[in-house]
Amino acid sequence: MAARVDFVVAESAAKGTAPVRVNQVALEFAGKTTAPIRLSAAFTEAAAKGIAPLRLAFIAIETLVQIESPPTVSTEKFPLSPGLTWGVHVSPKFNTRVAGHVSGREIRTAWQQYAIYEFTLSFDVLRGNTTQEIETLMGFFLARQGQYDTFLLDLGAVTQNTADSYVTMGAQGTGDGTTTVFTLMRTVGEASEPVAYVFSADFSAVYVAGVLQDPTSYTFTSPNTLTFNTAPTSGSQITATFRYYFVCRFAADAQDFEEFMANLWTLHEVKLITVLP
Repeated sequence: MAARVDFVVAESAAKGTAPVRVNQVALEFAGKTTAPIRLSAAFTEAAAKGIAPLRLAFIAIETLVQIESPPTVSTEKFPLSPGLTWGVHVSPKFNTRVAGHVSGREIRTAWQQYAIYEFTLSFDVLRGNTTQEIETLMGFFLARQGQYDTFLLDLGAVTQNTADSYVTMGAQGTGDGTTTVFTLMRTVGEASEPVAYVFSADFSAVYVAGVLQDPTSYTFTSPNTLTFNTAPTSGSQITATFRYYFVCRFAADAQDFEEFMANLWTLHEVKLITVLP
């Protein structure tokens, strides 16, 4: 089977003896109809059998074979018990492509604008018997089906830092006389990023140029969209007050719960990963 290498996108119509065209990825194609396609620089291996078409753009792969839509965001909240212990690890992570040159110079490409967070929690004691803290947490994990389902995390309750859960008159943008829709943001030092989920009941107030707005002049829609009936005037600062949550999933499909005494359990480490809105 012929393989032609270009420079930008890989596209394979894996039907019979169809050729494979490759752009931008280093592709090794091992031979005939049912042979797997191995990609260098992409975490992908496609056993391209039968009539399943495959299209590859840069590093992301999309296989058009009965792929389900991603699940909607669950509003279930991660259960925090008194056994939650210190320390707590909060690890923001970006995805940057760095291409070096023999001259020592380099080109950097940011693949994502906002960080993905990884939270690492520990529970020293989870009580069983009548309290059933262990059943609550284990049952929550089982109901999420490991990594599959999302849930909400009140990070402020974990870190004991109210800024991790609440925004008070936080900057949401600047009016231009045209824009009516704004995404709710939180500020961390000199950075700003969208908040993941806000319940309507937790959205308290909106200010334009420091003036409290009548609730009938705007609409808030969960998870994080603020829509004005009339666009704020150009140059006016928009601020808002609300409580927010991080949308997370479990980082693994398995958890190790240990019973170290009768009806006393521990979970040494559980990792949660945020899902971008």
